[in-house]
Amino acid sequence: MSKTLDQTRINQFKKNLSNCVNVKRKTFYNKDLILSYSPIKKKIGFITYGKANIVKTDSNGNTTIMRDLKENDIFSNLFFQETEDEIYIISNEETEVIFIDYYTILKNCNKTCPFHNKLVLTLFDLLILDNKQQNEKIELLSKRTVEEKILFFLKQRMNENHIFKVTTSYKAIAEYLFVDRSNLMRELKRMEEKGIIEKHEKTIKINL
Repeated sequence: MSKTLDQTRINQFKKNLSNCVNVKRKTFYNKDLILSYSPIKKKIGFITYGKANIVKTDSNGNTTIMRDLKENDIFSNLFFQETEDEIYIISNEETEVIFIDYYTILKNCNKTCPFHNKLVLTLFDLLILDNKQQNEKIELLSKRTVEEKILFFLKQRMNENHIFKVTTSYKAIAEYLFVDRSNLMRELKRMEEKGIIEKHEKTIKINL
């Protein structure tokens, strides 16, 4: 499975979701709490527009951005592991979320909707992708050096020509990699000097 689903399939999912399942739409604004970990309430959220972060705060108050979320991304506390750390999702800007009750969507559609099975399949494909992205973050954290983290990050996102398109700020990339921006830029320069990468203003080519 690729890292994204076909846009037509996503559009059909959006259209049929409200017609087929009891869902709740809610709009959040910058720095609003969207969802926190709960071992009891199993919720699934689908972002129709906006941006958010999955954030972890440990017992010492250290905060880490675990993952960025954007339009058409799905998230759920189904896969949050029980931990002493606080895990929550917070909006970065005005963001609309469709909330789906996990147990409700597994039931047969009361409207005998012909699209229900397709909707459920799409939902689970999205959840699988979400779980893969979380596993990617775990693997990233296992990398010992900044160079290893950068290469892993770039290889997961490069195109068929081994080119990564920079569509966000280097500050955001540094936060995702758990390094300082200055450290990231210094390491990128060193990797460029070694011929590992070719860095341009909006692209980075990986020389494998």
